[in-house]
Amino acid sequence: MNATTVTATTVAIELQDVHKTYRSGPEPAHALRGISLALHSGSITAIVGQSGSGKSTLLNCAAGLELATSGRVVVGGHDISGLSPDNLTRFRRDHIGFVFQAYNLIGHLSVLDNIELPAVLAGRQTDHTWLSHLVTEMDLGGLLDRLPAQLSGGQAQRVAIARALIARPTVIFADEPTGALDSRTGAAVLDLLRTTAQRLEQTVVIVTHDSRVAAAAERVLVLADGSLIDQMDSPTAEQVNDHLLAVAR
Repeated sequence: MNATTVTATTVAIELQDVHKTYRSGPEPAHALRGISLALHSGSITAIVGQSGSGKSTLLNCAAGLELATSGRVVVGGHDISGLSPDNLTRFRRDHIGFVFQAYNLIGHLSVLDNIELPAVLAGRQTDHTWLSHLVTEMDLGGLLDRLPAQLSGGQAQRVAIARALIARPTVIFADEPTGALDSRTGAAVLDLLRTTAQRLEQTVVIVTHDSRVAAAAERVLVLADGSLIDQMDSPTAEQVNDHLLAVAR
């Protein structure tokens, strides 16, 4: 893999003047307009904005699911902007974890097999000490033989978080991780993500439209029309909501 090592640093992910343009019609659509940011290791950050603000595109570019039109994306000191598709796939597998609203668990695999799946796909032996630690942290000890259909929403999301962590990724991206959960279970999952960032020194980025979810983060970045227009440190849900309403006017 030819990812370029930039520097050893406490910055887990950095975007430098990132633009993303789609050409699906006579005029180009500018999804991201010069985004620059740096997220430190062990932090939990929320990215918020109205529909069409560029949240999902920012996640996709930062996670290497899409290539930026221009600019640099640096993850764990590695510039991934110019990687080939195969090398980018391998880099994501080794350095980036994902938690989705729909969980994306494999229905015919047990909880244990779902957690170990990234290691299996990478052709690596599971670190059983780390696995045991994750199972304990996520309170999954009595569920390892169950199938996803036998889990509650909160249990399934905890499995998804454990699966995202098994490869010790540089960054975990959580895309609307509580969207399919009731408010009580959603709050528990957010608390788990926050605890994960603190206790396991894991960097977590949450993309959401929900001000209550965003308020669980240490830092909130506000997007509008593809631009980063504001940021808040440890805001309340009301403060986040006020910013989103102001942008919508």
